[in-house]
Parts: sequence; C-alpha cells; structure tokens
Amino acid sequence: MGQKIEIINNWTLPRIFQELENGNMRIPRFQRAYVWERTKIVSLLNSIYKQYPIGSFFLWDTDMKMDGFCRDITDLGFPKKPEASKFSFILDGQQRITSLYVALRGKTLNEVEYGKICFNLDQRVFKVPKLKTEQNNIPVWKIYNDQEYGNLLQEYYGSGRIEFGNIIKDCHELLINYPVSIIKSMNMELDEVVTIFERINQGGKRLSLFDLVHASVWSEDFDLRNKIAEFNSDPVIKIFGTLDSEIFTQSLALNVSGDCTNRHQLNLTYEKCKANWKKTTECIRLAIDFVKNLGVQQISIIPYNSILAVIQHYFFLSGEKYINAEVKNLIAGWFWTVTFSQRYSSSTLTRMNEDVLWINALTKGERSPRLFSVKLTVDDLLRVRMNLRSVIKNGILCLMALNGPLDFDNGAIVTLDKTNASRSNSKENHHFFPYALRNKLGISQDEANSVLNFAFITKRLNQQISAKFPSVYLKNYEQDNSDILKCLLTHFIDEKAFAAAKADNFKEFVSLRGTAILTTIQNVCCANEKKEVIQMPESDEDVEEFELFEEENN
Repeated sequence: MGQKIEIINNWTLPRIFQELENGNMRIPRFQRAYVWERTKIVSLLNSIYKQYPIGSFFLWDTDMKMDGFCRDITDLGFPKKPEASKFSFILDGQQRITSLYVALRGKTLNEVEYGKICFNLDQRVFKVPKLKTEQNNIPVWKIYNDQEYGNLLQEYYGSGRIEFGNIIKDCHELLINYPVSIIKSMNMELDEVVTIFERINQGGKRLSLFDLVHASVWSEDFDLRNKIAEFNSDPVIKIFGTLDSEIFTQSLALNVSGDCTNRHQLNLTYEKCKANWKKTTECIRLAIDFVKNLGVQQISIIPYNSILAVIQHYFFLSGEKYINAEVKNLIAGWFWTVTFSQRYSSSTLTRMNEDVLWINALTKGERSPRLFSVKLTVDDLLRVRMNLRSVIKNGILCLMALNGPLDFDNGAIVTLDKTNASRSNSKENHHFFPYALRNKLGISQDEANSVLNFAFITKRLNQQISAKFPSVYLKNYEQDNSDILKCLLTHFIDEKAFAAAKADNFKEFVSLRGTAILTTIQNVCCANEKKEVIQMPESDEDVEEFELFEEENN
C-alpha cells in the first residue's frame, strides 16, 4: 500500500498563493462560499505577526477527472486548468487561505475592499482604519507586494524614519517567511476520503456525504438541496415530518444503480438525478403511505430512515401504485424484524443492499419471506427509555400507534399524524404512572421513563390527569366510561394490568404490559417463520435524545 498522508512543513504564504494562481489548488464545490469579514482577517493576520499557529491546511491530491467538482471564485481570476493534469482540493482551510489571499493581494471580493486592511506602524497591529486621517497605517498588500515594499523602504529610509522602515521590513519578512503546515491526502479515490470529509469541521458545520453528493450533481437547473427542501415544504409531507437528505440520496442511488453504498451515491450525476427525481419522489411518497399503515404516523418514530429508501425501491422497480396483500404481508414482516433485530444499527448500507436483492426478487414474482432473529425479553423492554434514542422504542411506538389508541375517559380517538411522538415534551405523551410522583411510588427516573410507562392520549386528557395517581384518575374514569377496559386494551393494558394500575403497583403493571407488548412483537415478527439468525448489535440506547419529561406532562 502506497503512502496516503504526507505532512509538509516548509510551505509559505507565497507558495500557497502561487499554487492558487497557477490553478494547482482548487476549491471543491461543497465548501461554503467565502464569508469572512475584514475584522476576522485582521485577527488572523495579527496571529501571524505574533507568530502564533493558525492551523494546518488539509489538501487532497487528485486529477482532472474531478474537474467538474470544482467551485471557482471567478472574481479572483484563478485559472480553471492547472499547470499539469493534477491539482489539489482544499479540504480544510479554504476560508483562511482565501482570507489571506484577498488581504495580501489587496483584492475586492463580494463588493468588499480587502485592500483597506492596514498595518499600523505605531501600534504594530493590523487593523481596518476607522478614520482616513489616522496616521501611519500602511495597506498590508503594499507591505507584502515586492515592488510596493521596495517603494515603502525607500520612502521611510530616505526620509530618515529608520525605525518605521525597520518595522515595515520585519512585517514583510514575517509575512513572506511565515511557515505553513500542509497535510496532503494522496492516492485516494473520492469515496475513500468520505470519512475525512465527514470528520472535518468548518466553522461548526460538519461536512457530510450529502454535501459531497450535492456538489457532484449540482447544476444551475438542478440543485438537490433545493429539490429536497421543496419536497419537504409540501403541506402533506409537513404533517408527516421533514425527511432527511440521506433518504433521497440512498433512494436515488438504489434506483439508478441498485446499490446505495457511498461509492454509488458519489457516482450519481446531474443527468441521472434529474432524470430519476420525479419518479423517485413519487415512490418515496408511496413508501410513506405504506409505513403509515405500519404505525409510522410521524417520521420521528420511524425505526430507520433507510427503511423508506428500501420500500420506495419496490415501487420504483414494480411501477405499481399499491402493493397486493401477499407482498404487503411479506414486507411488513421484513419491516418488523429489521426493527426489533436492530438490523440497520451497523453496516447499514451493506445490509440495505442485501435486502434490496430480496425486494428485486419480490417484483419478479418470488414470494419468500425475509425475516431476522429477534431476541427480546420483558426486561429488555423495561430498560428502553423514552428520553433515549432507540430503534426498539420507535418500534414499540409504532405498535402503540397501530393499535389505535383511545382516550381512557370517553374513548375518543387519539390522532397522531401531527404528533412529534418521540419528543418528551409533546403534550400527547403521557406517563401512565406520573413522573412527578416517582419518589412517592418508589421508582427511579429510569423506571418512570420506561417506554412501558408511556401512552398516547390527547392533550386534553393529559392535562386533565396531570400528576394524579393511577388509582385516583382510573377510578374516576371507570365510573364515567363503561368501556374503559376496551379503551385500555388499545394501549396494551389488559384487565390484570388495569388492576395493578388501580393498586398503584408500578412493577406489576409494567411487567404485565411488557408481556402484552412482547407478545405483539413476536406476532408481527412472524414468530413461527424461519428466520435468518444475525448477531444482535449492542444496544443503541446510549445517546440522550431529549430532556426528561416535564412534570406537568406527567
């Protein structure tokens, strides 16, 4: 394996400017447009004058096959072709490099005159003069430019201002000789540097695979980011929730090449995206309608975004607007076992490709199930917390939504399609045993926040229950609603669990309810069918997703 990283410590600003002006150093299209203000450049120049480090510049050596990936700053007049067939992309440091260039070359960019940045000989600092009458401010570009620098020395030494002449000389030498650290990535294809791109932080904006895809397929009449924003602005989609960009790039890659790995996403072209955009988005809409029938009433509770990309591919290949009952049941079984086996919690794109082969077979008339081993216990469910990110949590919420939850007091239907169900401060989220009473109930925060202590009810009923004990509010509702048990069954609360709740017995309640939910999981996962046995991934419940439930929300 050849060397892929080179660290160079002998470059200077003149060398960098030469590379820019020869077209040997280019800016990739995904980089942000130049945005630095003059005051920020002044700070950068003062760091250089004090000989402070200003960070490394990260370059990626590539060749002319990536020429279409460049974004040119036309106002600076850099050539569009390098001296040779190879050039370097600036992966990290574009803002700093451009800032130093416009200041030291005295350029105007975006109608801002950077030639007004000066070096004050009295204070020995760079600044933007506020008054034209302020003395001893020398435009920094004149100090950097060899010819203008010579004129300045002649002027100051010739007039006897030796000290100022020496200050100018020192400043010039610092700017010319300031050492710059370069890190070069070599012998890599575009997909090989995706991880590098994603880990680089530019001004708080972390670069992503989507940034790269967006850049590679951009044209004046097709902007993928704008197309996605337009899709998400549809009122119907707004009710379901904003779809992440990865759903679109995965879907496009699957529809164009049958493969959604990074390489194939990065190989998408403007022509292919434009040609397939309309059909792909129509298929994504059909996929949304399909998962709604599986309880995904809002995007926030979909177990994996990638599920939409896989299901839309069925519609894309088949050309159908609906799925017949037999295929619907097969895909539903796949959906539930993907969820409760946590199949996509690692090696997502590879596993998606494997599942897409099965989807392809379904469109050709094959009718074999694709199921995965699910190994869950009631104790596992009890440990699933509402305030942590969890695929299992979202799967259970889908089952709760699919069960058609009704209010306890009057049997009113709980509408969930506008509910951000996974957020703890949603008024439709209800702790069956109120969180505010956890100390009196003798339960921990984690127990109180268990998904088994959660129910969908209307905002009205949630506010009415407030922080009452189950023994209090259930007794009242039992008197007013003769069908209360029927309503509670829509929340996986049977007669025994109801009795435990009325006795304020939390542990028995969650155990009984957990058993009912686990039985449902086993049923939807087709427990008697033959399944592929896969290694159960580590739990993903290690990321805080929300603040703890507000006490007024029970």
